[in-house]
Amino acid sequence: MKIVALDFETANSSFASACSLGVAVYEEGEILDNFEWYFRPPHRYNYFTNSHIHGIRKEDVENEEEFVYYYEELAALLDGSLIAAHNAMFDLSVLNAMCDAYGLDHLKNPYIDTVTLSRKVYPELYNHKLDTVCNYLDIDLHHHNGKSDAFGCLMILLKAMEAYELYDIDAFLSRAGIRIRYNM
Repeated sequence: MKIVALDFETANSSFASACSLGVAVYEEGEILDNFEWYFRPPHRYNYFTNSHIHGIRKEDVENEEEFVYYYEELAALLDGSLIAAHNAMFDLSVLNAMCDAYGLDHLKNPYIDTVTLSRKVYPELYNHKLDTVCNYLDIDLHHHNGKSDAFGCLMILLKAMEAYELYDIDAFLSRAGIRIRYNM
């Protein structure tokens, strides 16, 4: 099964204000791609109060395409894929809000949350934030950079599978007691 790790960054507190999407793709035992798209949030959400978190400013994306430009490519990439995200409810809420903002169909993929996964596999950690888990697993991370965060999320999953010595995602999730959920 192809696994696609996603990480959105938002311009402000609105889920419909995404300004970047980091993606990491894994299939058949190898990482196939890791990239980030920058885009302008919809006009009514185009105010940047989260720049202090991720460093993306309005002027950094004002000449970029909007999310709708990437939708077909994202839908094709996610076709038949399992989504992984660290705090998946946030990233899927952003994905759905962006689809709603442009009148696009929701992408109804199965997904797993690597926060839940890391709590089960690494219960000894004092918290399960992305940077904490990546530091524990010695995964290089430039936190709040979408490309790096997506890669970190994917690596958490792959290292957990390695810890269980299970390289089939379904067998691993079953053994670890992780349920696949579905985006609506």
